Amino acid sequence: MIDPIHIARILVPIDGSEFSRYAAEHAVRIAQAYASELVFLHVVDDQIVGQLTHAAPENGEARARERLIEQGHMYLRDVTRLAEERGLPHREVVAEGDPCAVICDTATQSSADLIVMGKHGRRGARRILIGSITRRVTEFTELPILIVTRPPPDMRASDATTTHAAS
Repeated sequence: MIDPIHIARILVPIDGSEFSRYAAEHAVRIAQAYASELVFLHVVDDQIVGQLTHAAPENGEARARERLIEQGHMYLRDVTRLAEERGLPHREVVAEGDPCAVICDTATQSSADLIVMGKHGRRGARRILIGSITRRVTEFTELPILIVTRPPPDMRASDATTTHAAS
């Protein structure tokens, strides 16, 4: 007999993209089904801080980092509402560094049983140079990963109804 799956903690990297929002929506549903704790993570990418500092040196690195951390907290507040509405235990983590390394390290440090993340993020042209963060995480972690490509089914139906009604 196969042992049942135990998912006590789910790590959900959030970058503010629609795909990370979809991932959060799926993760919340899984957490409800398994009575799991959610760990919502936003990573302030050191390379982005460097690019912003280079583009606007008068603002300085500390100011650029501060703005990105504030933006990360805003993204996390948005998705934590999903967990709060359902009474699910959750934590918010904002960290700095290479997103792939931070995601993998946070998964280990938080004893995550599953990572739920979006297929694409907010990285634009940089993604072409270093590959997607999602793909890199799949290469560097041994944890199961659910890669989300669209919203949950009932949300797609309600979105279509809303779009159709608005036409």
